[in-house]
Amino acid sequence: MSPTRAVWAVAWPMMALGLLRSLYYLTDSFWVGRLGPRPLAALGGSAFAWWMIHLTCRLPATGVHSLVARHEGAGDRTRIARTVSQGLWVGLGLAALLALAAYPARGLYFDLLGFDPAAPEHALGQRYVGAALLGASSLAVFAIVDGAFRGLGETRTALALTAATILLNAIVDPLLIWGPGPLPALGIAGAAWATALANLVGAALGTWLLAARGHRPRVARPHAAALARIARIGAPVSLSGVGFALVYVLLGRVITGFGSEQMAALGVGHRLEGLAFLACVAFGVGASTMVGQHAGAGDLRRARASARAAARLSLLAMVPFTLLLFAGAGPLFDLFTDDPATIEAGVRYLRIQTAVLALMALEEVYKGAFTGAGDTLAASIITFGFTAARIPAAWLLADPLGLGIAGVWIAIAGSTAVKGVAMWIWWRRDGWTRRAAAPA
Repeated sequence: MSPTRAVWAVAWPMMALGLLRSLYYLTDSFWVGRLGPRPLAALGGSAFAWWMIHLTCRLPATGVHSLVARHEGAGDRTRIARTVSQGLWVGLGLAALLALAAYPARGLYFDLLGFDPAAPEHALGQRYVGAALLGASSLAVFAIVDGAFRGLGETRTALALTAATILLNAIVDPLLIWGPGPLPALGIAGAAWATALANLVGAALGTWLLAARGHRPRVARPHAAALARIARIGAPVSLSGVGFALVYVLLGRVITGFGSEQMAALGVGHRLEGLAFLACVAFGVGASTMVGQHAGAGDLRRARASARAAARLSLLAMVPFTLLLFAGAGPLFDLFTDDPATIEAGVRYLRIQTAVLALMALEEVYKGAFTGAGDTLAASIITFGFTAARIPAAWLLADPLGLGIAGVWIAIAGSTAVKGVAMWIWWRRDGWTRRAAAPA
């Protein structure tokens, strides 16, 4: 199979998976929006906290994905189940630490974001984030199982698992939010609990499917070297992502200064933009899987060709997304709110971001390629460094240069463009080949 066909075979189910996964956030926004504009603004502010929780839980999944792909490429399938088992130790430990450390500090998070402590959005957001923290272990386990299937190249199985969890989330979401019959009405927190429950069911089903393929994860003693290897690969990616979310927390003070409707617009805009972003991630998974498998087989030439093929395919995929999100920004926001100020703010945000979707695709593809090679540190520094630059750039454009909230959106789009170009240049330096040539 040619590199292009191989990447496409892995990526198209992941593209469908990404689009389906965005339904988690869109479903939450749809139902929470029915509670009113204040809960919707609280959900928008909670998005960065949820993203940090999600990325922390995905830390071991990134390592498992990379190592499983290497083992599969090398034909050493006996190590796959052991890698998954060690990844579960990392994931459950991180979820427990996350809940213990972050649950008491969720109020501080909304303080940093610029929400008035006396405002309803502050208390509503704390309820949502608190439920997400308590349910984080299910996200971690499902992410690890999903990462194993990605490493094996069985992305259609990962797609089926995600589709099942999304369907369950869509059914449970309104039940837990509104609480019909004997069920209690949990309000905005019900959306977080529905996500946790859906991921728990998906993790159980995915573990059963892995066992059916001869990769049954067993309860095994933690092995320090294996834990360290998984963490070394996954930590730079997750930490740069957490840093990305923290940047938005600090930007929140600038954004909320222009009105709470701007934060609501950003929350919904992120979810709509996520349709394109998750498609980019799909091609990043294709690059990661094929680069990892070819590196495991010692064929670095085809590893390079796979990364190039993933980049070409992702650029083509961004054309319809750019047209859809730019032309349909107004009608799309109408689905989530009837507040004219929020709709106007959201349309401005979304149309500015669509200008750089192609460069966002390059960033995600080459980040995936570095993950497959097991060399994630430099790529993560690029991602976090230019994301952090959004803070001074947003302040400069919004206030001294007088562009207002549009200056914040331009700073976000500009840093995305720079990251895409920088990631492409760094990949072409070929420094990743030293890590890829090392045994897994």
